[in-house]
Amino acid sequence: MPTSADFQAMRDAYDVVAPDPAHFEEFAAKVSAIVHEFPGWTGELRSLQVPTLLIFGDRDFSPLPDVAELFELLPNAQLAVLPGTTHVGVTRRSGEVLALITPFLDAS
Repeated sequence: MPTSADFQAMRDAYDVVAPDPAHFEEFAAKVSAIVHEFPGWTGELRSLQVPTLLIFGDRDFSPLPDVAELFELLPNAQLAVLPGTTHVGVTRRSGEVLALITPFLDAS
């Protein structure tokens, strides 16, 4: 799960762009509900033929078995798991992410 520092960073980013920053808690609750209630797109994912790069942290709130299942559903996917990294932490590792994305895009 995101840390309290991660949540504060999300709130700070929201405050910068939101027309009414007072609604952050309501926004966060709606996003959480969507994530937890989403039924998935198993059939649709199996049919995708485009190259796909999945990047997750090994301490992401998506459990690694779920990530592996997602990877297996995508026929033309690559998977990168950043060690010691949360979901939000992936965004803080821009050098490593760029090193993954650049060759992926060059090959596509």
